[in-house]
Amino acid sequence: MNQVSRPTDIPWERLGGLVGFICVVAFVFWQSAQWTWKQELERLEQQTQNELQLHMTALRGKLEKHEYLAQLLTTKEDLSLYLRPDTSSDDLQQLNLTLDSYRVISGVSDIYLMDADGWTVSASNWWRPDSFIGQNFSFRPYFQMAMAGEKGRFFGLGTTSGARGYYFSYPVYIADQVVGTLVVKIEIHAIEEPWRDPRGELLVTDADGVVFISSRPEWRLSTLTALSETELDAISDSLRYAGRVLRPLPITERQQLTPQAQRLTIRMRNEQTQEYLMLSQSMPEADWDVHMIKNLDQVRVQAIQVSLLAAAGVILLGLIWLYFHQRRRGQAEKVAWQAEAHRALQQAHDELESRVAARTADLSASNQRLLQEIQQHEQTESALRKTQRELIQTAKLAVLGQLSASINHELNQPLAALRSYAENARTFIARNKPETADSNLEQILQLTERMAEISAQLKMFSRKSGEQLVPVSVQAAAEYAMRLYAGPLAQQNVRVLLDFPEEEVFVLADMVRLEQVLVNLLSNALHALKSTPQPCLRIHAYYEHQPEKDWVVIQVWDTGPGIPSHQLDEIFDPFFTSKEPGQGLGLGLSISSRIATELNGELRAANHSGFILDAKMTPPGAVFSLYLPASYPDKCESGPSYE
Repeated sequence: MNQVSRPTDIPWERLGGLVGFICVVAFVFWQSAQWTWKQELERLEQQTQNELQLHMTALRGKLEKHEYLAQLLTTKEDLSLYLRPDTSSDDLQQLNLTLDSYRVISGVSDIYLMDADGWTVSASNWWRPDSFIGQNFSFRPYFQMAMAGEKGRFFGLGTTSGARGYYFSYPVYIADQVVGTLVVKIEIHAIEEPWRDPRGELLVTDADGVVFISSRPEWRLSTLTALSETELDAISDSLRYAGRVLRPLPITERQQLTPQAQRLTIRMRNEQTQEYLMLSQSMPEADWDVHMIKNLDQVRVQAIQVSLLAAAGVILLGLIWLYFHQRRRGQAEKVAWQAEAHRALQQAHDELESRVAARTADLSASNQRLLQEIQQHEQTESALRKTQRELIQTAKLAVLGQLSASINHELNQPLAALRSYAENARTFIARNKPETADSNLEQILQLTERMAEISAQLKMFSRKSGEQLVPVSVQAAAEYAMRLYAGPLAQQNVRVLLDFPEEEVFVLADMVRLEQVLVNLLSNALHALKSTPQPCLRIHAYYEHQPEKDWVVIQVWDTGPGIPSHQLDEIFDPFFTSKEPGQGLGLGLSISSRIATELNGELRAANHSGFILDAKMTPPGAVFSLYLPASYPDKCESGPSYE
């Protein structure tokens, strides 16, 4: 079959075109990034400028709110009366209470009165351990300004409390002479608390560039630039910052964008760097500079997004052009390929028809063989189910054979008693004692009823099971198994503990098959207890809740020698037995496990460390756990509580 040849080497003009297209995409990406960065930076700068104006207005409002409080209090109260040498302690205490009430009303931090030498004679915090009373603040500029007859303003760290504060002072006069100073203090953290904004940071620096107020705590008491030793010594001598070490902010790169805007790169606590846009504006009335900084990550993300969109647009246009170009080439190639394809298709059609005919014959023969195999499988499965039911019935008869000795003992005793009571009745009738003879006949009736019960139990055990699963009482099945083994249990002197819930427990099962499993488990337990000095047996049932369904767990515990660990994995195998030859076929546990599976459950074997009987712990032994689906025939919703 002829084929259309295609070149395998890439033409140089195609390679050149691809390189040129990549260069165009890169250029568009770079130009878009530059343009978007510039536009977004200008937008962010304008937004930051507006926010900075709002914050400065709010800051001025908070300071002006308390600026006239000191002057107002000096005119309202004659404070000069408390600055005289003969002022009593009771009068000063009354002033303390008055100043504290003004503090609460105005919402400031502290209000205190100092004499002409700078000693605090009365304060609103008189009751605190760090009270200002008795402290001398004559070194503070706000005291010196007030003593000069001027309003005072000052900010710094409190020498007593260590907290950042802003102080307003006003002179106290007697006639025209300044005799003291009234000071109102507001705490800075109350001012900066509303400024916390995840979209930006706010800084306030003093004339030396020290960050006094910041919405980021780790930047407080840092400097925007590195200060000289002379500047640091001057700040330390002023006691404005109480001797704190002032370190510069970890600014690794600084770029001046406009007279008010800078681009900063700051190293954060996690040693990662972060870029910010910082706008600054002076606040001359407080001798402060207010700075607003914004994270540039969003600007960078926006620039990258726009650049990617622009590059994607160029790539999309290129792909559209390539699509139409390839489509034109494809149309030309299609004409050449259609003729070749038609010839190949005709040839394949002819070959396919011959193959279909041969394959149809093979499929017909295979189908016939498959039908025969299905019929044979169904016959085999039916025979297997029949054999399994017969095997279970045979196992029941084997259990009856093992119980023959105890059954013989159970029947011989009533038969011997019947003979004795019958002979006695004849004797009493001959002696004309009908009352005594009637009593012997009554005993004979009771003995015959007992023999009938034993016969009925054996007849019930030997009956065949049904196919349909119905609610079955666990207590009733266990009591039947216990009655069937009443003789062997008594002969071996086995103590039995029946541990069931107060309410009757039901499982979805078949009564006959459930009884068969319990009888097999009791048979194994009795065999294990033969050589035990104080044999004990426990039959326990409880509910177990799992997400997919509710289960009832029926356990048979014994105090025998237990199951060797190497036999736990093979104990349910057919014909496996630890009994002496002639004592069993090794089918009981295998049949019981199979019955549990047919009842949609599971039979497990393990060893236990003992159980409590008469307030004492029994020896260890084996425990078999039968898991069956729970049934609630008398309840509409979920069953009882679980163990």
